[in-house]
Amino acid sequence: MKKIYLIRHGWTRADKHRLYCGATDLPLTKSGAAELRKAAEEFSYPSAENCRIYTSGMLCAEQTLKLIWGKQPHEKLPALREMNFGDFEMHSYEELKDDAAFSAWLSGDNEANVCPNGESGVELKKRAIAAFTALAGAAGNAIVVTHGGVIAAIMAHLFPGEGKNRYSWQPSPGCGYAISYEGLRPASYTRLPAVRALRSVAASSQEDWKTKHYSFFSHKECEFFPCHKTDDPDNFNCMFCYCPLYVLGDKCGGNFSKTDSGLKDCSKCLLPHQRNSFGYISESFSRIVATMERQED
Repeated sequence: MKKIYLIRHGWTRADKHRLYCGATDLPLTKSGAAELRKAAEEFSYPSAENCRIYTSGMLCAEQTLKLIWGKQPHEKLPALREMNFGDFEMHSYEELKDDAAFSAWLSGDNEANVCPNGESGVELKKRAIAAFTALAGAAGNAIVVTHGGVIAAIMAHLFPGEGKNRYSWQPSPGCGYAISYEGLRPASYTRLPAVRALRSVAASSQEDWKTKHYSFFSHKECEFFPCHKTDDPDNFNCMFCYCPLYVLGDKCGGNFSKTDSGLKDCSKCLLPHQRNSFGYISESFSRIVATMERQED
């Protein structure tokens, strides 16, 4: 079964400060590059072996490719660049909210409205989907390092039956989707990067926690037990009643979905409630702290 992997580039200054950015060729931030290196070590990205590899050609995409997969031969496809926001480039909503041209762009059909000296969402979707359709039609697997708006447009086009709006498909920086094909038809998808097996917590000295009572607690007297549907209530772990992994966004490793407004929906996720979840979550605290520090910067 052929697979196409869509990966969003890592954090840039525009992502961090919530700036409209598509045509400006920004590098990754230092913390964004460090986060990608750590993700490549701790999570499972697809192997580049026997994959065709594409990027948008923008600096942040080139750097992301190199940080995750090393130096790889690849093709640059400008049609996979983010939307050109024209006169709104590198400005925030707060800076533009009183601008008449900006207000006009937001009003009415925002997808069809063209940014002054830029392009529209419709134009973005047209070129991005055409480029993706061409590369997906070739034989073999492919890795595509591109941008959030491009990935969202492609996923909304490939899986219209899910009824999601384009923005709810947009992955976090460094994340994306693995799309499985049956012939020429996209059949299913999973999120990337995938969680590695709990190999590190099952190793040597860290094996000790499995024998300790502090790693498992089941509060069956709780009025909400079990708070998530399960077929195995005897092994339902209540140790992490409020999941500390939530702050990690798309890199939490859980079985979450997203609402139309882009919020995480964890109602079907049992990752923090598994009997052996203590090791994975305790090992994740360094990433949680790093994420919180970056958000405070």
